[in-house]
Amino acid sequence: MTDDITRGYSESVSDNEDEKMASQEFELTEVSEESKRVKQAALAAIMAAISLTSAPIVSVIPRIPGWDIAIFDPVSLFWIIAFLVGGYFVGIVTVFAGTVGLFFFDPSGVGPLFKLLATLPMIIIPWLAVRKTARQEGGMRLASLRFYGILMLVATLVRLLIMVPTNLVMVPLLYGDVWPPDFIVTYTIILNLSQSLWDALIPYLIVHKSQIFRKFGMW
Repeated sequence: MTDDITRGYSESVSDNEDEKMASQEFELTEVSEESKRVKQAALAAIMAAISLTSAPIVSVIPRIPGWDIAIFDPVSLFWIIAFLVGGYFVGIVTVFAGTVGLFFFDPSGVGPLFKLLATLPMIIIPWLAVRKTARQEGGMRLASLRFYGILMLVATLVRLLIMVPTNLVMVPLLYGDVWPPDFIVTYTIILNLSQSLWDALIPYLIVHKSQIFRKFGMW
């Protein structure tokens, strides 16, 4: 009888201790997740701000006459760096915050929207691939040049599928029938292919060919 009471008391104490430990672990997990979100938001704000500091550089880069599109735009490099370091949340917040900020610098008035549409595939495609095939590895999976290169090639094709029709529709609406469709298609392909190369290559070299991701990665 006494043994049963003692055993019951011990089991009760053990259960209470297990519940306390589970509660503490849950609270620590919540604090950890909240802390991670704060760091990610801070990184996104910093990278968006840095991207905007490069916006004035775009104003001195040669543009297609009458079209107001820069031949090269370094702004999106920082957006993709933010994604590679911080993951989807950081990348998307940086892109949209940077897009809003670009309206204060862009002479065309619509350039930031085109930039947004062109850059999103370069973030969404690799993020989806990591999420579906290498969730445990997270952003470290993108350190593989072969894996990363294939995804960025797919992202570039998606980018072209978006930007070619967008330019075919929007350019005549914004500027009139100044250029024939074949001119618009040709320059859209050339500009997006060249920009995609820099958008993919430079952030990869900065983030994954250095110690940046290993020290600061937030995926």
